[in-house]
Amino acid sequence: MFEILSLQFVQLALISALLVSICGGIVGSLIVSNKTVFLSGGVAHSAFGGVGLALYFGFSTMLGAAITSVIMSLILLYFIIYKKINIDSFIAAAWAFGMALGIILIDITPGYASDMTSYLFGSILAVSKNDIVIIAIYDILLIGFIITYYREILSISYDETFCRLKNININIFLLFIYIFISLGIVMSMNIAGLILVLAILSIPAYIASMFVRSLGEMMIISGILSFIFICSGFFASYRYNVSIGACVVMCACAGMIMGSALKYILRKYNG
Repeated sequence: MFEILSLQFVQLALISALLVSICGGIVGSLIVSNKTVFLSGGVAHSAFGGVGLALYFGFSTMLGAAITSVIMSLILLYFIIYKKINIDSFIAAAWAFGMALGIILIDITPGYASDMTSYLFGSILAVSKNDIVIIAIYDILLIGFIITYYREILSISYDETFCRLKNININIFLLFIYIFISLGIVMSMNIAGLILVLAILSIPAYIASMFVRSLGEMMIISGILSFIFICSGFFASYRYNVSIGACVVMCACAGMIMGSALKYILRKYNG
């Protein structure tokens, strides 16, 4: 099995997996700690409309998905901050609209309807060197943002009252956090596609949250787990000739079950 590591496209896929794991560990932790999993799902699925627009007008699908997801996340953030209403219905509408728009545009774009599966469920083996460069640049910016404003991000994630007492501009930080989350979702699309990407981001972070006490540790452990799940899913996909994205998610779900069992055992053992 390990002879496939000598193939260039496999090497690119594993490099991409490492970079996406860094992104997923940080973004997934932000999603879980801020309790925005459902909102992130709406952003992820609305990004499919951007994929359809990109294919129809002939430009980069990653760019199309990025633009759409950022716009959608900013719209949802506006409703959260200024309208103070229950936005579940808006998220569901964005979810459905993005998927419907993407499907229609792909259907009327000659030659792409048959490739819809790769966008929905991922195609890490198709990652290019340009994609890797883009993800690497995103990771650098994301890490720089987290290191520079870690205390503010930690406060916003767990204690908004403290932020207000310290006169921290919550809205500005939420703006940047939501932009990074939306772009992180797009960066992770090559691994599991739009349908399964949320599992890649949220499951490792949830497992990490059961065993650590700080956001920083959660990001690191989540990133390591993401890389383990992606690599395990990759080799399982090669061994059994099934979808990579689905295999990655199944490995993550298996990890979640084992993590929950271990947490239960430790809790019982410690009294």
